Amino acid sequence: MADIGIIARDAIARGELRLIVEELGYRAVPAKDIKTALEALGTERPKLFVVAQSEAENISESLLAELEREAPFLPVITAMRERKAARAMELMRAGVFEVVAPPWSAESLGPCLSKALRFKGTQMEVVSPAEEKKGVLQYFLLAFALLVFAVGYSAYDKRSKLALKAGLDRPVTEWDLPYNHPSGLAFDGKTLWVSDWFSQSMYTHHTGDLKVLRTVHFPREIPGAMTFAGDALWVAAQPRSIIKHMLDDTLKVVGRFKDARPQSVAMTYDGLYLWTIDHQKGMMHKRILNEGLSVVESFKYPGAKGVALTFDGQALWSLDGGNKELLRHELSRPARATKRLPLPMYRGGDWKPTGLAFRDGGFWTVAESIPKGERPGRIFWHEIPKDEAKDK
Repeated sequence: MADIGIIARDAIARGELRLIVEELGYRAVPAKDIKTALEALGTERPKLFVVAQSEAENISESLLAELEREAPFLPVITAMRERKAARAMELMRAGVFEVVAPPWSAESLGPCLSKALRFKGTQMEVVSPAEEKKGVLQYFLLAFALLVFAVGYSAYDKRSKLALKAGLDRPVTEWDLPYNHPSGLAFDGKTLWVSDWFSQSMYTHHTGDLKVLRTVHFPREIPGAMTFAGDALWVAAQPRSIIKHMLDDTLKVVGRFKDARPQSVAMTYDGLYLWTIDHQKGMMHKRILNEGLSVVESFKYPGAKGVALTFDGQALWSLDGGNKELLRHELSRPARATKRLPLPMYRGGDWKPTGLAFRDGGFWTVAESIPKGERPGRIFWHEIPKDEAKDK
């Protein structure tokens, strides 16, 4: 178990980084300043340092200068408090091993720590005359191997370009996400919104290339299913609650409601009613947007395990995680499925669907990998077949 040094002037930041480091299986050696951290070099022997700092601070640069004398090959990772690409480049040029952007998590920090711990620095060795003779043959063999590789790579590159050219006309229908635990999905008419339960964050994505446009961290809630209703974002969050967020830069909380039913795993708004699913009891609930989000009607879910809901302007659609298919429901009789569309990408057992959103022409679904969080989450696009669209 490696020792990881942590430098953070703020006690809260220091505690947050310590929890992440220990969650990853390392031993944290926290310090509030560089002097305290350097004292630990003689006793604790940390393998690297993680430094929390804001854009205006220069803690990392000062630490690198001190380590130049004490431990020149010890990696330094900077955990930035703000997302500033220009500042991150400055730190990398100064000699920082890696820069981690907020929000900090085991997911974002883990690969950096693992990579830094494998870093050994630059070593110099004295080569004896006998070793030099053996080196001539080794260099010849290396040169021959490089020649073979170059010829092989040229052929591979040519085949790759031909394959790429052939596939240019094929629409992209799935995208990996830069996080591993997506738990909800919604579409506001312009951008896709995805919640991640592990990082307790909300991400907005461009609908074309799925580029992340914004990230908002929720320190007091674990977000799941969500929908837009009444100029607000409604989120089903643990512990058991439904939270109303203002659509501002920080997604300010303007209302908290106790989820009277078991934790809702699906949510959508039809312009009048808020719909949720309790898959433990296999029920769909129709609610009104009053102070208690009162349930006015409940219906038996017609599938195996409803995990997500969306509204296409005319009918409700649900994602059945048990049968791996989309179900269409009449608003007046939601207990009856009027259409079933199979989702073959979920039938191989590699993905667990967690969210659903509608846009003219089809649906997006979002999924967590199986085993949970082993790979990045993924978004799929499902185009509605023409004959199905006409039947709407």
